[in-house]
Amino acid sequence: MADGLPTESAFARRPGFLWTEIFRSFWVALDPRKLIVAAAGILAVSLGWYVLSAMAMGLATAEPKRESTAYTTDKMALVLGKKADGTDQSLETLTAEGTKRFNADYASWASLNDLAGEGGLLRTLPWNEYRGKNPYLFATTIVGGSPVEQSDAVKDFVSAQLPMLLEPLRKLLLPVIKITAPNTGFGTRVYCLLCLVWSLAVWAFCGGVITRIAAVQLSGKDRISLSQAVQFVTKRYTAYLLSPILPLGVIAAILVALIFFGLLGLIPLVGDVLILALLFPLAILAGVVMAVLLVGLVGYPLMYTTLSVEGSDTFDAMSRAYNYVYQAPWRFLWYSAVAIVYGMAVTFFVVFMGSLSVYLGKWGTNQTASAIYSTHTPDYLFLNAPKTLGWRELLLKGSDIEQVSDVEVVGSRKILTLKDKDEDAAKKYRESYYWYHHFASWVVSFWLLLMLLMLLGFGYSYFWSAATSIYLLMRKAVDDTELDEIYLEDDAGDTPLPAPPINVPPPPSLAGGTSLPMVPASPPAEPPSVPFTGPVGAIKPVTPPPATPPATPPVTPEGPKT
Repeated sequence: MADGLPTESAFARRPGFLWTEIFRSFWVALDPRKLIVAAAGILAVSLGWYVLSAMAMGLATAEPKRESTAYTTDKMALVLGKKADGTDQSLETLTAEGTKRFNADYASWASLNDLAGEGGLLRTLPWNEYRGKNPYLFATTIVGGSPVEQSDAVKDFVSAQLPMLLEPLRKLLLPVIKITAPNTGFGTRVYCLLCLVWSLAVWAFCGGVITRIAAVQLSGKDRISLSQAVQFVTKRYTAYLLSPILPLGVIAAILVALIFFGLLGLIPLVGDVLILALLFPLAILAGVVMAVLLVGLVGYPLMYTTLSVEGSDTFDAMSRAYNYVYQAPWRFLWYSAVAIVYGMAVTFFVVFMGSLSVYLGKWGTNQTASAIYSTHTPDYLFLNAPKTLGWRELLLKGSDIEQVSDVEVVGSRKILTLKDKDEDAAKKYRESYYWYHHFASWVVSFWLLLMLLMLLGFGYSYFWSAATSIYLLMRKAVDDTELDEIYLEDDAGDTPLPAPPINVPPPPSLAGGTSLPMVPASPPAEPPSVPFTGPVGAIKPVTPPPATPPATPPVTPEGPKT
């Protein structure tokens, strides 16, 4: 949380209003340190996914064509062979088989292209993703638009704002869903698995740092530095990484067992009757375990918050997350609903303020520029502005190179494209460009990109901060643990104090503050003699005197030898 912002909840002492603690997540999420860490995580995941997507499409086969020789009747005749009676397959059978194989291959290719192709769900960089209408343009439409425009703007806002807020969870579960999809090929599953591992590897660190800082702030403890949070997560990075991977690993192990179960079912008669039929309840039981683990992954953010709050291990993080979700599901859903509704409002506010700031900065600059450059205003500076959130559309509005957005739905993705509103005017404007115009445009785009990543980072920062708050509330409800109880490391041992001197008594001080002069210690007094009381005739033991070190003889210099 940024310094100077309120941390106390007005209802903190009223148990019936403990859910209002979630409202503190807004101030906690505004911490610049969290915004920077979240922006770095967004960029790292996107670049990693882009590289994996390019490699997957490079290794994949080309788009299947129905007229390809791989699906002709001649090819199918070679594949199917002759009938059992030795006659040739009918033309209808060969054509149907070719169509069936083409549909299967095309569905597999389309599944990969939908994720890794141009504009794919996992390949599109964050500044080109579709995230709905620009908040500033949305506000102007609500104020001055027609009823039809207002209705469309509200629908677009709701349909885009919720996925944007849940983007951290949505992008984690997307590869998992695609892996289990029926039309997904083996290569696509491997690609999705690599994307999932990379995402977990990045957010195990970035999410851990954000939740650790948020946990200390929400508990009201002393301020924690970014370096301390990084050191805390680094020591437990393996636990952060394995917490969500462990249930996925269990699911994978069960899947392998089911595949082996299906292979046994291929045995004639024995497989059909004894294995698939009689032992099918075992497959159902395995499916129940997989379903429980998959549904429980909605509490995946609680795994990171467990480690950040408790400083525990992988098994504790996983068990607490699943326990809180399944033991108090309605309470978890209530807290999540409050966090989502409140998060939609504050995220819209932050993105609106960021978009308005950029727009007013551009507008104010153009007031002076338009008075000097009557025929060539510096609108070229924003020609390469980010597409997402409608920034390029907003910054070029009213200029000769004004662009309008066009959203194309391809499969399960929305591809955002921009085109010139007046092609002739835009062409004439672009022809007046020099090389330094292009250079200046890319430099301005770089600054806009940094601003955009910070705004997108707020959504991730709020997500992890709200997850930390929900964890503290769920722990209070299930385990009856106070909200301010968190694990704190003792950092005092980092710089050890010098050891005190041995056998040197401290000098006594006078009342006036002056020290007495040091007096050498006197030798210890001999112990008093005790009268011997032994029996008559006994010999009194003699106590040997204390041993004294032998005297060192003086060393005299020797004369020269003759």
